[in-house]
This record gives sequence, structure tokens and C-alpha cells, in this order.
Amino acid sequence: MTDGEERNGSEHLRQGKKHLEKGTQKVLREGLQKGKRKTEYYSKNRSKLFGNLSRRIGGSKEPAVSGIIVLLPVFVILLIVNWLFENIARIPGNQYINLTGYYYIDQSYKLALLLVIIAIVVTGIGRLVKTKRGFKVEKAIDNFFGGIPFIGSVYDLTKVSTETLLGYGEDLSRPVKIEFNEIRFTAFKTGNKAEDGRSIVFIPTAPNITSGMVVEIDEDRIIETEENSEEALTRILSAGFGQKCNSKGKSERNEDKHN
Repeated sequence: MTDGEERNGSEHLRQGKKHLEKGTQKVLREGLQKGKRKTEYYSKNRSKLFGNLSRRIGGSKEPAVSGIIVLLPVFVILLIVNWLFENIARIPGNQYINLTGYYYIDQSYKLALLLVIIAIVVTGIGRLVKTKRGFKVEKAIDNFFGGIPFIGSVYDLTKVSTETLLGYGEDLSRPVKIEFNEIRFTAFKTGNKAEDGRSIVFIPTAPNITSGMVVEIDEDRIIETEENSEEALTRILSAGFGQKCNSKGKSERNEDKHN
């Protein structure tokens, strides 16, 4: 092969390589553009699909939530009543106090009778512990359970929490507000004072009110409120979503909806 033929062959190879590279780049560009167009198409249609679905759900969200708010407490009460019915049926001898032979009527009668008995027993014990002898009996029970490891801690925690929630002292009848850095917290006075004279208040957490912070604070930094303990506890237990009815018989949440 001559030098001229060799140079021509090399030139043809270079030209073919260039054409091949250009063709490959063109195919890749067209493929990428098609892929991009397809991706944009699917993305737009997917966004449209989700948008339509979101609008449909959003349109029916408020009535559904309102229905849940109404029905969920009723459902919970029915579950509790059903549980009570089943446990009452397990009490030995309960079949001898049936009145009509109809299960739900008889169980309702037994439940009402049981609640009356519990109310009488609780009231009687409450009156008893207000006497001098009853007070000694209560302290003896406290000392007995308090001396048992672990059980004593649970007993003390339960009793203190119950006294905090159900106590009828003047300090707990009116919740207060404590302000830190322009943020207000719902708190309850404990009626106790620190060594330096500052008031000791309890700031509960939501929705678990058995935990929280015990704060020593100056009396002039405590903000008095017009709400009672039931209204404050309702707000805390519901994590701020619930509101106890006010004196006009309407909850603030419902008033905001109608305004």
C-alpha cells in the first residue's frame, strides 16, 4: 500500500469517527429531550391528579372532622359501658337480681345500682376522714402503703395527683398564668411558699397533667384569671384543642366558627 492510499484510509477513518460521534451525540440529545418531555408530562399530570384529590379531600375534611368530634366521645362512652356490662355479668349471683330478662335493661339497672352504691361508699368515707378518728385511719393507710418499695411511690404519686385534680382548696379553684419571655403558661397555685417567701406554683404539661414543672415565683408575677380549674384542665387535657363552655353556654371554639 502506498503512502497516499494509507493517508486516504486514515482520513476516511477520522471522518467516519466524527460522523459516528455526531450521530451518537444527536441520538443522546434527542433521547434526553424526549425523556425530559416525558418526565415533565408525568410530573404535571401527577401534580394535577394530586391537586384534584387534595381539593376533593379538603372539601369534605371539615364536615368529616366535625362528625368525628361528635361521634368519637359517644363511641368511647359506648365502649366503656359495654365493658362495664360484661364485667357486671361476671359478678357471682348477679343473675338473681334480673328484673325483666332483657340483657341491656337488666345490665343498665345493675350499673345504676352499682354507681349509687359507689357514690354512697365514697361519700361515707369522705365524711369519715374529716373526723379525728378517720384522719388517723387515713394516715395509717398512707404509712402502710408508703413503707412498701415501689408500691409506695405509685401510691403517693396517685394520691398527690388525685388531690391536685379533685382538690377543692381556694388556691386550686382559680388557675393562674405565668409569663416567661412573652409566653404565658397555665399554672396552679399549690398554696405553699418557698423559704424566701416566693409562691410555689405547678405548671402541668399537656395532655399528661401528672407531669410538669414546680416553679418558685414572686407573687407580683402571677397573673390572676377569671376561669375555673375545670376550664383550665379541659384546655390542658385536650392539648389546647378543646374549650370548656363559658357562662353563655357556648364554647369559644364554636363562637369563632360562627363569627
